[in-house]
Amino acid sequence: MSFVAPSSLDPFASAYPLSPTMLQHSLTDHPLLSFEALAKASIDLPPQFVERRIGNAPNGGEFAMDRSDDADVATVIRSIQTSGNWIMLRFVEQLPAYRELLARLMDQIGPAISPATGPGLTVRGFIFVSAPGTLTPFHFDCEYNILFQIAGDKQFATYRPMAPWLPIDRHEAYYGGGDNMLPWNDAYEADADIHPMQPGDGLFIPYASPHWVRAGAEPSISLSITWQSQWSQALGDAMQINPLLRRWGLPTGDVPIWPKAAKWRSIGCRVARKAGLL
Repeated sequence: MSFVAPSSLDPFASAYPLSPTMLQHSLTDHPLLSFEALAKASIDLPPQFVERRIGNAPNGGEFAMDRSDDADVATVIRSIQTSGNWIMLRFVEQLPAYRELLARLMDQIGPAISPATGPGLTVRGFIFVSAPGTLTPFHFDCEYNILFQIAGDKQFATYRPMAPWLPIDRHEAYYGGGDNMLPWNDAYEADADIHPMQPGDGLFIPYASPHWVRAGAEPSISLSITWQSQWSQALGDAMQINPLLRRWGLPTGDVPIWPKAAKWRSIGCRVARKAGLL
């Protein structure tokens, strides 16, 4: 069975890896992606991979963990209509059934991505359960990502992965152990490329593309499959070594845009790691 609509693959391949693009899928009734299945998965995952955050964070504000009560995440998921929370199940490939699901998805999208960036590396799975109206604040993710909307609707706003939306210092700080949240300017609202999503819709989000997401009037479930490429790993190396190069008075160069690569900085980063400088 193909979960990704075959008619979506050619447009996706044409847009990949630089442009957001919509896909269609048939995962909405998958038994692993119901509210009850996800409540059980939240128990089966190691607790450090289960996050419960506030649902009313603003863009540019703190996306804080919710410790307002002692409710376990499984209970919060089952009551997501009224709990006012955002739940993330991180690295769900640790659970065999979800690992198999991700492998099947990667098999289906692999032929569309391999000609451009090679096979998908470091494949990961994330599942998001959001209360009605939840805003996931402005941030970026240093992976390629397809988000599959399973239940509820949402507005997904994307931006190009460059200044002013993605300042280079925040990009570099992420690879130095910082978080992925971004400063917000109300003027950015008009710059957004808004993608309305309904159950059965998917959205490819390019590597490091800043975005914010707002859930609609019903509880939302979304599945993200993410991956790396040799190009994205080399870019991550370049971002990590840039501060060290500046301290040594050496040039860092621009942030490369695919297919331009950061080959020499990537090699330098690996050498610096082995020497204990990073």
